[in-house]
Amino acid sequence: MTFVAMRIQLTLLSCLLLISLQCFAGDDDQQITLKAKIKQLVELRQATLNAPDEEARIKADKEFLVFMRDALQHPESFKTDFDTIPMIGDLRSGDGYFRMINWNLPLDDQTNRYRCFVQYFDKKDDAYKVIELETGYRGLSGEYRKVFNQKDWYGALYYKIIPSKGRGKRRKRAYMLLGWQGKDEYSSLKVVDVMTISKRGIRFGADIFDYPYEQNIRRFILEYKSDASVSLRYDERKNRIVFNQLVPMQPDLEGMYAFYIPILEFNAFEWKRRKWVYVEDVDVKPNRKDDKDYNFPPEAQKIR
Repeated sequence: MTFVAMRIQLTLLSCLLLISLQCFAGDDDQQITLKAKIKQLVELRQATLNAPDEEARIKADKEFLVFMRDALQHPESFKTDFDTIPMIGDLRSGDGYFRMINWNLPLDDQTNRYRCFVQYFDKKDDAYKVIELETGYRGLSGEYRKVFNQKDWYGALYYKIIPSKGRGKRRKRAYMLLGWQGKDEYSSLKVVDVMTISKRGIRFGADIFDYPYEQNIRRFILEYKSDASVSLRYDERKNRIVFNQLVPMQPDLEGMYAFYIPILEFNAFEWKRRKWVYVEDVDVKPNRKDDKDYNFPPEAQKIR
């Protein structure tokens, strides 16, 4: 047994001991025990990142997943930041309605597994709810037209939430998500997805894109060379989602997206007529330092 593997086992044993001790803790110790749980999550995540091989990495990640489920059930968890845990995303919607805990597990074949929890306050039940998204591992073909739910999640590592409220009798909360997906050793993806939260649960994908090159898309996907750096961001001042134009490295590679790279010209989706309308060749200026992390489109999005 290697030294790193022994450290992982010791970390897991200490985490199990912590849970057993917490069974005897009183109500006054709740916040203290949550801090202790986060500390153990930090150690487990580090054990995952430092694992000597894929088998040990998967095992450590499964333990991390179990402890994350436990920590998010704590009554103070929604009000507590988890951003001390390395290499995870702890995102909150600008309206304060929900947060996402999101991370990826890299595998030896250069693909990734994705984990995500959505935590929000249910006014009807007067309680915080935690939904664990379940993902299938699928190819890219036709993904941009499909609608997924919490038990059949597309899978991505999100880094930006753009919230708004839906209209109609059934009040749906709609959020644009910007994310990254490491497809394989050859290509990566940037994704613009739509997440709606309603009484029926969580849904991904909606017909609110006006894109001339593909009809009826429910999410927008950029695929490009895995070692390229592609920008996909939200421009608050002009209420638009801006991204690099992608071109093949050589003319004969047209349509082979693993050989697409960005150029310093940009396209965008702008919010017009209750749709995200595709616009080519937009003028892009550097972000201002005072740009906010989360922003609201000026009018509600109509989700159907």
